[in-house]
Amino acid sequence: MIGHSIGDEVTTNKQVTKHAEVVADLQERLASGAYRVGEQLPSEPFLAQEYGVAYMTIRRAITTLVEQGHLYRVRGRGTYVAEPPSLDQAPSIGLLLLRNWHSIDPFYFPPIVTGFVEYAQAQGYQVHLADRSEPLLELLRLQELHVRAVACVILEHDDLKDADDLLDRGVMVVAINNYGGLRRVTSVSPNNRKGSYDATKILLELGHRDFVFLAGPKLNLDAIERRKGFEMALKQAGIRLKPGSILETGFLEEGGYEQGKELLKGKILPTAIVAVSDLAAVGMMKALREDGLKVPDDVSVFGFGDFRLAAYMSPALTTVQLPLEEIGRQSADALITQHRGGRVETLKLACPIVWRESVAAPRQK
Repeated sequence: MIGHSIGDEVTTNKQVTKHAEVVADLQERLASGAYRVGEQLPSEPFLAQEYGVAYMTIRRAITTLVEQGHLYRVRGRGTYVAEPPSLDQAPSIGLLLLRNWHSIDPFYFPPIVTGFVEYAQAQGYQVHLADRSEPLLELLRLQELHVRAVACVILEHDDLKDADDLLDRGVMVVAINNYGGLRRVTSVSPNNRKGSYDATKILLELGHRDFVFLAGPKLNLDAIERRKGFEMALKQAGIRLKPGSILETGFLEEGGYEQGKELLKGKILPTAIVAVSDLAAVGMMKALREDGLKVPDDVSVFGFGDFRLAAYMSPALTTVQLPLEEIGRQSADALITQHRGGRVETLKLACPIVWRESVAAPRQK
């Protein structure tokens, strides 16, 4: 028999028949209890010799049973028998979040969860939420719940390990945010770079030339992309930032406020401030207000997020909208499509501008 890879487009009828025979026989063994739940299967070379077939035929058969949820793989260890789900149980998918996600940022994570859960439930799926408080235990808990498809929120490169661990266990994965690893993983993310670029372009078109950027955490993928968009717009306009024009505020109000106080100690202020998040912008606006400066008369401020409080600021905050619920919905759709055997593509969602009151042309000197 001629060996072939899983991805080969051409297979012989004989190979297909052998593959189907192996799958059927292994299914019978699993149903009869020949292999117990949690038991490790013999190695693939051993099974290939036992069945008298090519190694890749066994490999394909095992992969089929993994995809069906009968088996799961542990990278570097082998293949194990999964506990069969009950017949009346709805199919399940998982959403892997950050540790303490509900308290880290009350504006960012809840809409993603809402969009994900509502869409999945409407499609007849159960959703299991897990966080990274104890990554290995959480991954094992998802496995025990027969979750064979998981969406992972990825905010830093270190988060890639969790996605890779799930893939090693035979679990389908969709990344919420860009997946920068070495595996083939579909991702759903906001177009952070384009949103920040568009905001900066608007300020440039209004006549602004003196800028400050409120930057997020250095390792955060969203923050990195938003800074790139800001810098790209300035570079295209031929504008070089003055020293000290990038302020490390993080995403929250406290950082924006503290850096605002430091900025106000200088003699020359920018005419425009672009913030990595609405919350950092709110903190900066408080510092400006306490110093007697008016937004946007003295300084324009552009946020990012369009969180609920943005519309209730005085002045109301002009910002870039993060489509967070849509990210949740599209992530659930991609995961369910993949779980049902369909093909899915990586998706970047637009981040539109929301005009309010905090941006204007610079005052003529």
